[in-house]
Amino acid sequence: MEYLQYFFNPSHLFSLRPPAMSLRAVLILSVIFGGLVVIGIIIKITSRKLNDGIKIKAYRQVVDLCLTMGIIGLVYVFFAWQGVVILAGRFILLILGVIAVTWAFFILRYLKVRAPKLRKEIDQKRAFEKYMP
Repeated sequence: MEYLQYFFNPSHLFSLRPPAMSLRAVLILSVIFGGLVVIGIIIKITSRKLNDGIKIKAYRQVVDLCLTMGIIGLVYVFFAWQGVVILAGRFILLILGVIAVTWAFFILRYLKVRAPKLRKEIDQKRAFEKYMP
């Protein structure tokens, strides 16, 4: 617990010359970001079986989120492990977190607000075209 308090301490978090990242932190972050890449690949493979265009678009957005955040995170972990001064700044994790939360918000907004409207429009169009010659 002390390590997490130290890791997220504002003076440590916004330092442009952070100390070397411990092996434990490198392993934890590698597992998290590697897991995002694996989840993205799994969702991409399983979404090929879908026939619904609205769900396919949502799955593509989730795949893009997972792969982008996972790959950028793994690159960050590499730079932090190597001790590159600016690119190993802990503030990059905050930036990645804010981007991921914002991106997830827009995906959820699409699923909860936009997708039902699109589905309703498609159903109305199909009902209308059912009686067209």
